[in-house]
Amino acid sequence: MTQYSLFGAEASAPTLHDLDGLLLAGGQWVRSAAGARLSVVVADAWRADALAATFGELGVGGEDAVVSSTTGVGVRTAFSAELVPLAARWTRGANQGLPAAFELGPGGLRLWAIAAGRRDEAGYLLATPAPSASGSDRIHSAAGAQLSRLGVAAMALSQQPGPGWRVTSVRRLRRLVELLGEPPDGGREAWPVPAVVSRADAPRL
Repeated sequence: MTQYSLFGAEASAPTLHDLDGLLLAGGQWVRSAAGARLSVVVADAWRADALAATFGELGVGGEDAVVSSTTGVGVRTAFSAELVPLAARWTRGANQGLPAAFELGPGGLRLWAIAAGRRDEAGYLLATPAPSASGSDRIHSAAGAQLSRLGVAAMALSQQPGPGWRVTSVRRLRRLVELLGEPPDGGREAWPVPAVVSRADAPRL
């Protein structure tokens, strides 16, 4: 049985600040007179369903939370006045960028993994925004720094299957599992497991 960290995502209820994790996965803020809305495109329906459920738990869900997209499945919050301060941290006029003193918690890490995490042959990959996205370089660098701060230092990937960060060692994968908690419904095959490790890493474990 996996022992989850007392400081992991399952230790407390999600908060609105956990939504920062979706910006590391390519999420985008939109503001209007009705408030602010956060949206992100994901690859699978289970990811969209899990995020929509979280939005509902946070009180910012909407009837149209899951929508079709040309590149996957779109999922979004409702427009909400509660989200305006969060959106303001990430936006400067028409541009989006990393907030000052950015810090990711386990809940934000979990949302990042739900939106853009997957196993591969070498470990676990957490994708970051495409190079064409606004502020993508700074977001990518900050994502790696936050993984290190949380005890899951990872290898940067700039080309396919990146951009993103790959966690490879058994020790760090175990730490990642502790932080993330149980996978959401439908996501077990994409969730990290400590046994997934590259042969190159094995001698150091």
